[in-house]
Amino acid sequence: MSVTETARSSNVERHARRLRSWSLAAVMALAIGVAASSLGAVLAEGAWWFPLMAVAVVVLATAAAVRNVSPRAIGGSFAGLIAAGELLVLMFAADTAIAGIVPTGETFSRFAQLARDGNESIANQRFPADAETGIVYLICLGALAVTLAMDVAAFVIRKPAFTGIPLLVLLLVPSFVRSELHDAFVFALTALSYVAILIVASPQVSVRAAWPLASGALVLSLIVPVLLPSVEPAAEVGSRPGLISTGVNPIINLSSDLRRNAPLLALTYTAEGTGEYLRVAVLDEFGDDTWQPSGNGGDSGDDMDAFELPAGFTDAVPFSENLMQIQIERIRGRYLPVPYATTEVAGLTGDWTWESEGLTVSSDSANSKDQEYEVSYLTPAPSIELLQAAPTTLPEGYEKYLALPETLPSIVAETAQEVVGGAATRIDQALALQSFFKDGDFEYSEEAPLTDDYDGSGAEVLAEFLDAKSGYCVHFASAMAAMARTLDIPARVVVGFSPGQKKADPDTDEVEFVVSTDNLHSWPELYFPTIGWLRFEPTVSVGTEPRFAQSIIDDPSTPDIDESQPEPADLPAPTPTATPGARPDLPLDEQPTTETANPVASSPFWWLLIALPILLLVPSIVRLIRRGLRLTAVSRGAVAPAWREVRDTARDLGFHLSATATPRQQYEELLSGMGTPGSTALESLLARVETAAFSERETHVSASAVTAALASLRASARWKARLRALWAPRTAFGRIDRTR
Repeated sequence: MSVTETARSSNVERHARRLRSWSLAAVMALAIGVAASSLGAVLAEGAWWFPLMAVAVVVLATAAAVRNVSPRAIGGSFAGLIAAGELLVLMFAADTAIAGIVPTGETFSRFAQLARDGNESIANQRFPADAETGIVYLICLGALAVTLAMDVAAFVIRKPAFTGIPLLVLLLVPSFVRSELHDAFVFALTALSYVAILIVASPQVSVRAAWPLASGALVLSLIVPVLLPSVEPAAEVGSRPGLISTGVNPIINLSSDLRRNAPLLALTYTAEGTGEYLRVAVLDEFGDDTWQPSGNGGDSGDDMDAFELPAGFTDAVPFSENLMQIQIERIRGRYLPVPYATTEVAGLTGDWTWESEGLTVSSDSANSKDQEYEVSYLTPAPSIELLQAAPTTLPEGYEKYLALPETLPSIVAETAQEVVGGAATRIDQALALQSFFKDGDFEYSEEAPLTDDYDGSGAEVLAEFLDAKSGYCVHFASAMAAMARTLDIPARVVVGFSPGQKKADPDTDEVEFVVSTDNLHSWPELYFPTIGWLRFEPTVSVGTEPRFAQSIIDDPSTPDIDESQPEPADLPAPTPTATPGARPDLPLDEQPTTETANPVASSPFWWLLIALPILLLVPSIVRLIRRGLRLTAVSRGAVAPAWREVRDTARDLGFHLSATATPRQQYEELLSGMGTPGSTALESLLARVETAAFSERETHVSASAVTAALASLRASARWKARLRALWAPRTAFGRIDRTR
């Protein structure tokens, strides 16, 4: 061969190598994009997909470009890592970097904060979760890890079959959350993408030859997700088992929290006298789908040292001053449970603020879990006469508490007018509404909303609730607040806890209130000028109705009774809700917990019990794929793959063959290891292989001749060796053989 022909051949080979490298990178990017689409089951919108793919494409493209000029494959992977890091700086922290790409110490602080924000957002949200900036940052980090692992597997260690492992991890993320979140179609497409990776990584193999693999992959993609059990036990809430997540809007979580199979301990508190309702969040915006906070917390909150009297509170309202110590157990989130009306909170860890209208305490960076704090609060005790005399003119800005969505069914206002009848004052109207639910034909049910398909708190479900007369606290609170607004009474919905169970220590007489998920609750608050916000209790069989004093004037005819001292506003008796699966015959501290209710599901490694046997099948499947591809190549006229299959099968069976030996020498090594005179099928195959190698005459080998030779090899091996070759073949993940 001339120098010119040699150079031309070298250029052709170099071009083919570059083309295959870029093609393999492109197919891996496609597989990552397809597998990542499975995250759509746990994320609310799809904008996160584009930065994820940007990271994957930058890593693979940079690595492929560097390998075009550098013979070291690891150099390409390292360059891809650096390029992806620069992309992360540009996307998430450009304002902290020099020229927008050179990171500084502030850049890494921003990354750390984004990671904390992402973890907190995941912990506080329900699925599907909003893809906030912190979550997108974590997704991009995951994409970087997956892409880099696939690049190293395909180009550095040259075992492209290993690219399926990071793909599988990415693909199964939704199934790790809940098994029903899997998407069989995405599994199927990812399986086909994985097939494409193997095809591109294997020269001289047609797409048609991979259809047996594609069929098997499709079958597995449909079966594997179904076999995966749910990681979410019946008593799990949010994204972490054993925690109650308040989330961005706690009312969204409340329905699932109430349907636990076993109660979780939420908090404990000590208080002077009776138990108290504990408020977590105030929801004042009423929409088609739900009640939600108006966003007055967080950045718009006030310093914790500047608590003021509640809105509308005047000197004419009798009140008592109280003190409460609260210990949070299993609540995680941005909101802090406090009684109404809190005037001071001491002992908190982290940065917290309070919101003046709702009197709620929240944080943008801290967490309620494991907080232990002391609360000073006022308990208003207005009399009926004082409430009846309250003016009807509202302060400026309170019109928002009367706002109603256009989709509110007309039956809500019509029912409200019918219920209040001729009641003249707003307190009489409010009490009539409360009595309509509490003392009427309504029943409490946590399952009926699911059965009748009206789960939720928005305007659209109220007509169905009023017709069915069955629901849980969210429906009762939402309905009464909406009906009050139709009567021009300012109203809002509060989410929190009912008082809990009172426990007295027989030795010390100390009283403690134990609050569990059974006490999760929602109730309406109505506003009365010169008095403030008052709690009402419309939910049947749950909680206690507020009680008001009957007189604020001391009757001189009864000198032994001072009527000017009103009764306490709230004397709640512990009334836990009837959570399915709870044990009424046991005290709360002996109730089954999440860990005892489902120990397998609560373990972070439960899924290995299912995934491990499936992963053990991977070597066998890959080996079958290689054999099928080689036999297909033999059927199309190739000869060399026939002996390579014999060689690998022999190695799988435990025969020791020299990698540098000729087929004749390997045949002799086989005869020595087999301990038999020989095999006609094996000897015949060897003859055809040698003829094809040294003769100018075209020689063909049939696939049946290869399978006959393989059968003779297996027959000469012990049953243990045959079993090992089937389930744990040594050559399943061999290095890429470009003369395959």
